[in-house]
Amino acid sequence: MFFGVFAAFQLSEYREGQEEKIHRAQMQRALVQEIEEITIRTRRAATQTPRMIAYYDSSIAAGAMPPLQPLIEPISVRSHMWEAALESGGLNLLDVPTLYRISEFYNALNAGFEQLAQLRHLSETVLIPNLEKGPDEFYDPENATLRPKYQWYLQGLRNVADLAGGITDIGDELVADLKQETTDE
Repeated sequence: MFFGVFAAFQLSEYREGQEEKIHRAQMQRALVQEIEEITIRTRRAATQTPRMIAYYDSSIAAGAMPPLQPLIEPISVRSHMWEAALESGGLNLLDVPTLYRISEFYNALNAGFEQLAQLRHLSETVLIPNLEKGPDEFYDPENATLRPKYQWYLQGLRNVADLAGGITDIGDELVADLKQETTDE
């Protein structure tokens, strides 16, 4: 009798362990998919934004006064799997170092969105109302440098490029590690 109860208990524990492994693997695969979709966009920003900055820097260095383009496109990414993991207790399935790195990724992503929101706000409130005034509004005509009032523009672009590159790097490392963990199990 004792051995039968003990065997049933062991079998139950084994099944629970297997179910936990399956749930962990499912969560990791879903997070991998979400992070990969996000890093497609951040990778694009990490390559396109430096090109924009280089255009402005080289144009200004050559004495030109290129028009500042308002940044008003709404950009939003929903982190459904991460939010679901937070709300459902699914974080218990991940080890602490992995959980920390995933949190670091989403925190960096939020910082990127905050920077973009700030650039959008400044574009709407400072840049757009002055567009009809022409390049002399934005640049000092004597030396073709951005006026201090508008230096936030290039600095904001530099911040976006740095954030996008960092988010992409963290995301790529996470994806590789999560994929490896899933295949190891």
